[in-house]
Amino acid sequence: MANSNGVAIEDRFHFDLTGFVILRGVLSPSECQAYLDVLGELEAQEYEDVWLEAKGPGKPTKETHREHQVRLNGLPRLDPIFDRLIDHPRVLPYLKEFVGQPQLINTWSISKFEGAKQGGRHRGVPTTDYAYRNGEIRSRMFNVVYFLTDNGPEDGSILALPGSHKSNFDLDWKQYEGLALPGSVTVTGKAGDVFLFSEAVIHDGLPKTTDGVRSNLYYNYVHAHYNVMFREPKNCHHFYFPPEIRQRLTPGQKELTEWMELARWEY
Repeated sequence: MANSNGVAIEDRFHFDLTGFVILRGVLSPSECQAYLDVLGELEAQEYEDVWLEAKGPGKPTKETHREHQVRLNGLPRLDPIFDRLIDHPRVLPYLKEFVGQPQLINTWSISKFEGAKQGGRHRGVPTTDYAYRNGEIRSRMFNVVYFLTDNGPEDGSILALPGSHKSNFDLDWKQYEGLALPGSVTVTGKAGDVFLFSEAVIHDGLPKTTDGVRSNLYYNYVHAHYNVMFREPKNCHHFYFPPEIRQRLTPGQKELTEWMELARWEY
């Protein structure tokens, strides 16, 4: 049975229990390929990032400091194809159901190649930023991961710790390799699947031991009351879309980036 947002009670139950849910077959094979084609072209380029000269240290548009891995930041700044995922109709009901008043804060891609190492376990917000009250789930920060390629067990997939969005104890995460951290699971799926999770969930990226490339797109949202520009001042360039980008967005996409109308960023 679905509620007014169109989210089934089973998905609400699972999300509250584990902190995440997986949607299958959100993107078609042709859609995945279209994103991969653009991503390949963008990853092959170099970027001047002149804004770094004025604003100081921050994340560049293209990150290659991790061996066998490429990350691109601020996707809609790089190509309009990424606009359509801001308010994907399969995902939007979950944003409204689990965030309440969602606003897009950040977008990036990660492509991993054979030999990529494990990242570092983390959570984007503390467990106090997840709540259930009066029949409503609220996650102050929420991540949407689009699988453009298959994410198999050895493909450098995401590691998640179910239930850690409500955990009361922490361990020294660095002591545990891979799935050794108690309760950890590998999040697997096919190209076109989408992984939705509260940023209060402890998560990480596993090593990639297979050949080929594993590419995912990440769209990060916060509640409208969250002050986006104060989260990571050095990286506001990637968070904020200038007027010339926002003017091409649909009304629904503008609604999910409404905070940008109040922000001032010159680069």
